[in-house]
Amino acid sequence: MTVGSGTVLLVGLDPVGEGAFSSLLTQRGLQVQSVSTGCQAFAGFESQLPDLLVVAGTLPDMSVARLCQRLRVNAVTRSIPVLVLLEAPDAEQERLLLEQGADACLSRQADPAFLMFRVCGLLRENDEDPLSRAGGTFRQPSVAIATAPGGLLWSWRGGGRDAPPVLQDLLRRHGATVSLIDDPADFNLANCPVGKDQPDCLVVDLACPSFDGLAFAHTVVAMRRRTRQCMRVLGMVEGGQLSGQMASVAFSAGVDDLVDADIAPDLLVARISSLVRRKMVQDETRREEAHIESARARMALADALRRVNADLASANRKLIEAQAKLVQSAKMASLGELAAGIAHEFNNPLAFVLAHENTVNRSISRALSAVREGDTLAAEQALAKSSERLAASLIGLSRMRDLVVSLRRFSRLEEGEFSRLDVPEAIDMVLTLLAPKLGQNIRVICALDAPPDLFCQAALVNQVVMNIVSNAADAITEKQREQEAAGLAAGEEDRIEITSSLEPATTHTGQDYVIRISDTGPGVPKDLQERVFEPFFTTKPVGSGTGLGLATAYGVVQAHDGSIVVTDARENGGACFTLRVPYRAEEERRTHAA
Repeated sequence: MTVGSGTVLLVGLDPVGEGAFSSLLTQRGLQVQSVSTGCQAFAGFESQLPDLLVVAGTLPDMSVARLCQRLRVNAVTRSIPVLVLLEAPDAEQERLLLEQGADACLSRQADPAFLMFRVCGLLRENDEDPLSRAGGTFRQPSVAIATAPGGLLWSWRGGGRDAPPVLQDLLRRHGATVSLIDDPADFNLANCPVGKDQPDCLVVDLACPSFDGLAFAHTVVAMRRRTRQCMRVLGMVEGGQLSGQMASVAFSAGVDDLVDADIAPDLLVARISSLVRRKMVQDETRREEAHIESARARMALADALRRVNADLASANRKLIEAQAKLVQSAKMASLGELAAGIAHEFNNPLAFVLAHENTVNRSISRALSAVREGDTLAAEQALAKSSERLAASLIGLSRMRDLVVSLRRFSRLEEGEFSRLDVPEAIDMVLTLLAPKLGQNIRVICALDAPPDLFCQAALVNQVVMNIVSNAADAITEKQREQEAAGLAAGEEDRIEITSSLEPATTHTGQDYVIRISDTGPGVPKDLQERVFEPFFTTKPVGSGTGLGLATAYGVVQAHDGSIVVTDARENGGACFTLRVPYRAEEERRTHAA
């Protein structure tokens, strides 16, 4: 008989009994400690909890019943088994101690092998998964009796062949749910649902002529390991056959307690109740430990999730900042490309104003001279001419002011923030900046049917739309240049069409805000339509493009959970870029803005 390592605490044993018992346990690989009183035992629990208490029947400072009560009221110690050593066999005292919380009682004169059987039975671990038990609800103890007509348990205490076993009625009177197993072949733990139908204790008739009780107990133990369930097993042998050798055989078969047919009914019920109570206490203790471990795991997972979320938020902020910087860099590159055209736009009105300055000054001088000479008509004519020149200069200055305002709005850094955007106004600003590039040979047609307000990043129009329209203008200009070089006559007027609409969403519930930009340029070859959004990819000549414009546009649209694709513009023969972003309602705009 063997048992795994464990710690046994001897409480209140005399030196002779302590030495003999300690030697017996040490030979079986157990660690043994000893104290003289119950108070010393509880004081030692603060540093180490034993796996088993072996207590003398009489303690100098408290009763064994009091010691058991103190153990059972504390969640930390309630599962520690208690084996009480009596000076002599006493069935009544054993019954009382078992009812008061002890797990087993033995006489000091018992066979050492039987003593080790009880110790090993109390230290035996079960394989049950505590989380698989039905917890948190009260249920009556459940006991199964394995016997058959003609068996020892069937006829125990005067039971007849045609009447049910006496033990069945005895256990029911004590509040247990009892089932009878008269054919072990029909018993299968896998068919017992976890909960009220699963036996807590199985009482096996080891002397039944209808089946081999030891083999049945061994089969049940194998089933409980396989199904991760647990029940205690008590075996009954014929009177006078209880011995150390029998105990060793029974323990190897998986039996947790062993009695003979001479046992008193009340003591047998107390022994069964002790097994059931210990099982339930262990179930509850392990379930609590599992819940504690689960709570710790959930807390650790929550902490890890918080750290991941914090890292993700930090990475997201850095991504938004990087995106804003990339958008800003792309905008500055676009402004560099537009610098010559913008300079021309400034130079024309500025030259016009400077050229008219002398004319206005001369007209004012003539008007003053005419006033002095009394020539009212000449003075009026001179002032009228000055007024016309000033009005023309004002138009040029207003044009310069509009360009400055558009440049200031376009170059804002708050492109990565979501806010309400007036789409038509933003598109008009972009077209104002691109006017020098568009020139007189490219007409822009806008048909903006979607609602004007959109909750988005300003870069959606200021960067994405501008890049696409600018590329379209470059493509059309290049086409016109090639036609002139080939001596071909110009066809129909080149144009860029910008439309907006609300359409049913394709990837989510709700609607999409759709902006389409098509042109009459040469278009994008089908084998390149998937690559135009790759960083540093460009179809322009070396030195004419960075290849970041459409890549930046793709990133901006992705930040809106939208999409951007390029197809052939069937009517115009050029390219068509389609932008789709989710359209949020007014309430959602306020929520996101907050």
